[in-house]
Amino acid sequence: MPLPAPSVRARTAEGHEVQQDCKRLGGAAVTVDGDGVADPREVVLRSAGFAFRPPAGWTARATPGGVLLGHATIPGVILVSGHGAGTVEEMRRVFTAGIAERGLRLAPAGAPEQLAQDALGGPVEGTADRSSLLGWAAMALAPEGGGATVLALTSPEGYGPAYRAVVMRVVESLRFLPPDQDLAAHFVGVWWHFEQHGVSSQRSASESTVAMRADGTFTTGREPGGSDEDGSSLGRSTSSGRWSVRGTLEQGELVLRYPDGTRTVVPYVVHREGGTAYEGREYYFDGVLYAKDAKP
Repeated sequence: MPLPAPSVRARTAEGHEVQQDCKRLGGAAVTVDGDGVADPREVVLRSAGFAFRPPAGWTARATPGGVLLGHATIPGVILVSGHGAGTVEEMRRVFTAGIAERGLRLAPAGAPEQLAQDALGGPVEGTADRSSLLGWAAMALAPEGGGATVLALTSPEGYGPAYRAVVMRVVESLRFLPPDQDLAAHFVGVWWHFEQHGVSSQRSASESTVAMRADGTFTTGREPGGSDEDGSSLGRSTSSGRWSVRGTLEQGELVLRYPDGTRTVVPYVVHREGGTAYEGREYYFDGVLYAKDAKP
């Protein structure tokens, strides 16, 4: 399940404190990395491309990994975040893999059940800092790929059927956002990454490019001189297809679809330097810095 493991551990270990923080929100809806909320009850996670309504009595706050829901009297937390799966089968594989890192281990307690044509879920179990956890998780697929992960966690003593029910209420309220054409316009252009290899007289250089056009097509390429193991997934070979973007000018994902039906999801984060965010001009694509219309 694609959740930020360190954050899950911290939130669970500090569950009582988290619940008090949520209580102080007073039940107000929050807008996460977006402008404006059509439904005042909705929480909008624009970087993941969806919105949802918290169940009655649960209040929300933004976190680096998504949205955290807490309740004043019900123990545990609900975590809502995005995922990058492109098909139901890929989503099933991600769900089955669970989480195992930095002291947190979560795994399905059985095969996931099909909740709908584009959603699946099931009970999960595990540990965080040697404390046992039980919960229920679900994943839903958006029409353009990607989607939402909803995970309710609590102690074994507090767990019961209500946690499945509360996850399902979140899933049933999901609204996937249409592509943001204004955002896409900022990514139209030719993006360049320049590398130097070696030292002194043995130095060589290479260029990686991705051209994203207004008609929704793209072409990637790599000039000779570098290793195919270097650079982001954008520039390892020459390819073409169709592209889309979901997120904000700060961060999100590029989705590249190829003629054979496969796709690549490339995370992006704006480059910041000296207090300046180079929105629409410089981004880390898959961890590698690219600049738009800036051929070396």
